[in-house]
This record gives sequence, C-alpha cells and structure tokens, in this order.
Amino acid sequence: MIAGLSWFGIAAFTHLDSSAAQAVRVQLGLEHEKAICSDDDDTPDCAYDDRAQAEVDRQWSQDLRIRAAVLQELDLRIDATLDNLTEAEALLARQNFNYVNQKVAGGDPKLTELLTLPELSPLPELYYYVDGRGYGDLHELATWSPSGVRDLEDMNDSVLGGIAEVRRELSRYQGLIASQRSRDAADDPQVSDVFIDRRSAMLDVRVRAEHFQMSTEAQNWFRDGRAEDMSRSAFNLAEAYPAEFSSALLSANKTWEGGWDSPRWEPRHKPTERYRSPITDEQRYELTGTLLFVVACIVFLVVAPIVTATATAREREAGTLPVLRMTGMRAGDLALAMAIGPNVFALILGGSLLGTGTLLLAMSGHACDLLLPLGLLGVLTAATVLTAIGLGDALGQRVNAMIVGGLVGVGIVIPGLLGSALAALNVADTGLLLGPVPALVATVTRFGDIHGLGLELSGELTKTMLAYSVALQVGLGLACLGSWRRRVEQGWAPLFRPQEGVLLALGSIGCSALTLLDMTGHHDTQDFNALNLLTFLSSVFLLPVLAWLLVASLRRPARARAVADYVEARLAFMRFQGFVVTAAMLVGLTYGLIMRGAGLGSDNAELMWATLAQMLLVAETGVAALLWASRRREGKMRVAFVGGAAVIMQLLAVVGTYGLEVQHVAVTNGAAMPLLANADVSPYWTAFLILCWAIGLALVLTALMRRKDEVEVMVAPDEDDDEDDDDYGMPGRRLLH
Repeated sequence: MIAGLSWFGIAAFTHLDSSAAQAVRVQLGLEHEKAICSDDDDTPDCAYDDRAQAEVDRQWSQDLRIRAAVLQELDLRIDATLDNLTEAEALLARQNFNYVNQKVAGGDPKLTELLTLPELSPLPELYYYVDGRGYGDLHELATWSPSGVRDLEDMNDSVLGGIAEVRRELSRYQGLIASQRSRDAADDPQVSDVFIDRRSAMLDVRVRAEHFQMSTEAQNWFRDGRAEDMSRSAFNLAEAYPAEFSSALLSANKTWEGGWDSPRWEPRHKPTERYRSPITDEQRYELTGTLLFVVACIVFLVVAPIVTATATAREREAGTLPVLRMTGMRAGDLALAMAIGPNVFALILGGSLLGTGTLLLAMSGHACDLLLPLGLLGVLTAATVLTAIGLGDALGQRVNAMIVGGLVGVGIVIPGLLGSALAALNVADTGLLLGPVPALVATVTRFGDIHGLGLELSGELTKTMLAYSVALQVGLGLACLGSWRRRVEQGWAPLFRPQEGVLLALGSIGCSALTLLDMTGHHDTQDFNALNLLTFLSSVFLLPVLAWLLVASLRRPARARAVADYVEARLAFMRFQGFVVTAAMLVGLTYGLIMRGAGLGSDNAELMWATLAQMLLVAETGVAALLWASRRREGKMRVAFVGGAAVIMQLLAVVGTYGLEVQHVAVTNGAAMPLLANADVSPYWTAFLILCWAIGLALVLTALMRRKDEVEVMVAPDEDDDEDDDDYGMPGRRLLH
C-alpha cells in the first residue's frame, strides 16, 4: 500500500499540467523553465486550459492556411509575370515600336498586355530605377512624353532596362515568399494543388454576387492577378473567411510578423502552447525509488528502535533475569531475539520497501551508487537497535514501556529532522552528527536529481563527518549492549562504566570540534541565522560532557521509586543554575571565537537579550517539571504532560521572539529588552509571552515549595530504614534519576 501510494503520488505530481505544478517542478530542478513554453518572444507562452488552447489552435490553423494560400497565389502571379516579361523582351527584340503617339507601348495591345504587372500585395510595392528615375510599373516607362528626357530612339532600350529591373525585383520577391514559406515548414500547412480559371471564376462572382461572401478587396485582388490560373485554396478561403483573408492582404498585418521590408525570418510559433509535463519515466523511477528508500530507512532507523526499546522495557518490568534462567539463553542470544522478534513486521515492511526502492533506482542507472547507502543502512540499523536495547532496559526500570518508546522516538526523530534538513539541503555538514537518520536521508535524496537536495561527498570534511558519525553511533551501540549485558545480572549497575563515559565525552567533544571546523571553513558566515544555529549545536554537543561530569560528581546514585524532598529539590535546582552559567560561558566563548575567526568580531552587533531570556525560561521550566515529578509518588504522567506542554509553548515563544528581535535590531540598531518591552509588537504577543513566563515561574515555585506532608515525614520517620526500600524518602539526599 505504501509503495502504491508513493507511485501514484509521484505519478500524479509529475503528470500535473497546471501552472502551480510546473512552478514547483522548476523550483525543484526536475524540469527546465523553458522546456516547452515560456514568456520569451522566441517561444510560445504556456497555456494550461484545453478549451483556450483549442481556440488558439483553430486560429493558428486558419492563419497557416491563409498564409500558404496567399503565398501560392503570389507564386502563380510572379511566374506568369516573368513569362510575360520574357515574351515582351522577345517581342521588343524582333520589332521596333513607334512611341511618338504617346501611348503605352506605342499603342500595341499585345505589348501593353505583356507589360501589365499584377497586384502583388501583401508584398511591398514594386519600385525600380531606370536612368536615375523611379517608376512604379512598366506602363509609365513604355510611354514616351515630349517633355521627358528620353529620345524616341532609346525607348526600346529603356523598356528593356525596365524589364530587367522588374525581373530583378520579382526574383527578390520570390526569395521573400520562399523565406516566409520556410517559417511555416514545421507546421507543414496543406494547400490544394488544384487551380481554377481566373476569368470564369471572377465572372461567376460578378454575375452571382449574392451567392458569395467574398469581400470587395479580395475580389479586386483576385481580378488583378493577371495569371490565367488561380489558387483554388485561396479562392475558397477568401469565401470562407472574408474578413481574415482581406486582412491578410495587408503587408503590415501581424500574420506576416512585421512586414516584408524588414522581416524577422525566425520560425513562427503559436501564440500559446498547451503545457504538458516533460517528466520522463526514468525520472519517475528515480523519485519513487528515492521515496521508498527513505521510507525504508525510517522504518529501520525509527520504527524498529522504538519497538525494540518498548519490548526491552517490558522485559525489564517483567524481569529479564528469570527469562534467561528459564530459557537457558545467553545474554547475546536474548539481545538478538529482542532485536528481531518484535520487529518482524518492521523488517518485512522495511525489506519490501527497500527492495522495491533499490530495484527502481538500479533501473535508473544508480546500481553502483547504492552500495554506500545500503552499507550505511545495515551498520546504522544495527547500532541504533543496540542503543535502543540499552536505553530501553535502563528507562524501563523507572517509567512505563510506552513512554520509553516515545522518548526513544523523540530522541531519534527530532534531531533526525534537523540534521536531515542541514545535510540534505547542503546548509551544513554538522547535520550528519545528529543521529542515524540524517546520514541515510542525505545520501539517498541525491538520487532524486532534485536541485539543491542531497549530500555532496566531494568535500573532505563531509567524508570525515560521515565516518565520524557512523563510528560514534557504532561505539554508542556497543556500549549500550555491554551495559545491558551487565545489568541483566545486576539490575542497578551503572548505565556506563567510567571508561565508557570518558569515551562518550571525548566523542561529544569531537562533535563540537567538527562543528566549529564546519563553521569556519565551509559555511557562509554572512548568514547569521545559520551561524547562530551552528554555534548552538557546537555547544549542545558539549552537554553530554557536562552531564557525565555532573553524574560522576555525585556521592552515590539515587534508587528507583525514591521520592525527593524539598531540600534535595532545591539543591538540585541550585546545581542546575551552575550548569546554566557554565553552559552560557561556553556558548559565549564559542560564539566569540567564531566571530573573530570569521572577521566579524569588529562589526556592530547587539546581544539578543529577549531570545536568551526565553531560552533560559525554557531550561528552567524543563528542570522544574523534572523536579516536580521527582517529588511525587503518583501522578508523574500528569506532571510530564503539563511540563511538556509548557516547554513546547515556550519553544514557540523562543522562535517567534527571535524573529521579532531580529527585525527590531535591524530597524532600531539597538538591543531588545526581555519580553520585547521596548519593541513594537502586537499586544497579543506580549500577552502570550507573559503567560509563558507565568506558567514557567509557577512550575518552578511548585517544584521548590515545602509541603506539609514532607515535614511530618521528616519529624516522624519510619522505623524501617532498609536501604533497599525507597518508598518513604531519600536517605542521604541522593539525586533522583
């Protein structure tokens, strides 16, 4: 079903012939903007309506037929005129005419007929020169005038010279007609080769005028054609489309594209062309294969770990050690069973999608390029599932199995989405370090040939980050597997041994260092939004180091089902303030180093107090929710929902405040105060920020306040002081997990 919906979705998207679909495909780089039509003069405009295009096609076909018929008629006239001129030259060579009577051709009817030129519109008006004087026809040249400058003895020579000039002009006209006809060669207009007698046809028109719709201009044009034959196509079109045909007889008509004196001889095209999607089947295979491959990666890297973590947490709730003792299985065999058994459906689904996607991409010519994604998928799937086993077992001792699966899913999906966007869109290679999903998504999406999408493996830093990310995730998976094997026998053993914690801390430091290297060497430092994001990520990678140091500094770990008192909650809250100060110093130092390294340290800048204040509120609210949950024996789920909703609402406030503060700094060149008190913002937004702060402060006060029942427990403690029972307090003020 997923494969079918993917294919139908991509087929529908690539077959859509609307303007919106074309714009999206052009923006994605799937097709060229001028592949079929465009707004340029040398190509037709795009039409997206069948009825409108049908009308354009009808008009275009009619115009083609009229053009071809007129050109055919002009050819007949010019050929007949050239024959007449040849005959006139022969007649003048045989006979001397007496022009003294001042009549055309000396009054000779035969020569007069031969020297009569036809109507050649829409061709430009014929004009030629003989002995420095211009003439419009041969009759004027063949008429002698006493007031003229020509002698009677030279009249024959003048007429012969005029015939030669007219012949030259007619030959030029034939070239113009051939050029005009060549512009329609692509459409190949069909005209009839049947001719009719001109005199009989025009006589019929004159006698039965009421039966013909032909315009007067067209009748005169046909009557002055001089040739014996006449184009039947032209005659019929003049009768069928009288207005259009008469308009086509004008040399300046748009059908001749600018006239005959200065023509543009590029091929003609329709005013509009019906747009059809140029996407080929091979492109559809690439897009469908890429989509199926990405979905398969999500199944293997997101669904399978969630299922594994949930199943492992349930096993921990039921007791993993009795299962081993009853079945006689080794820890490694049980781990393999928990990785494969609950994921049968995910493996079948992912395998089917992966096989189909791989086949489609191989058919598109990417068979060799698939080796890297397939290898990464196998390694990262194994590492992620092993990590899920260790984390699911650890969390299963404290919270419900469904919550464990949700936490694992959030931990994979949210960084995966951010990292995939950074890596696949070539914003920053740092995205490869944010879990298993970005590496697969970024390497697979390049097969879709979408503009600007896909990981470019040409850079050395990209290859280094990809290899480092895979190695770090494999190391984390092996560490979680070793932790799970130890905790099977000893349920309260530490999650990581000291040397494993040191290695993970060093790995986090390496991620931070690679992020700094990516910022300084491979990123456009003028993009301050991305620069702020990468600086934040480089500092976030150091958080596991601080967390490991914090855990290592504890006198002893807390025990399950322990309930913290207000004293321990307040101490933990104060320790967190030190953590916040340390993290703020690291972020500030990192940002300062990057700004100076990029040459921007001397530029005018303002500290974003409003955004930083909102981020501080998010951190304090999250810690307050955790401390509040640690002080409750029941109702932890309600606390989690309330705290999570508050944090999500405050994160939205952070994003909105950041955008508004950037606008405020750009307009006023001054810093914004917390709550955007000095910025021009909507009163609704101000009310929303006040609500976020009120909720955050309420959670902090609730987590730290002293309750009456705690005082009674401290005054009269239970006589049973068993170290293994944490139902009545937290001896030694231990920090809750």
